[in-house]
Amino acid sequence: MKFKDILAKKRAQLSVLATTAMASASAFAADHTAAIDAAVTDGTTNYTAIITGVITVAAIGFAIGMIVSKLRN
Repeated sequence: MKFKDILAKKRAQLSVLATTAMASASAFAADHTAAIDAAVTDGTTNYTAIITGVITVAAIGFAIGMIVSKLRN
């Protein structure tokens, strides 16, 4: 009889703990939409800067190559 009483008591405590954990889980679920939007904006800005830099370096390399080839003639 004593074992059944202990088991019943522990079952009640576990159910209270589970209910509390489930209720608090929704409190931890925050809305991160603004942070995601900010990260996307930063990523787009960085991507644009990289593409601009690559095109600029290619244009400078082409221009220097044209100048050197004209100086050789």
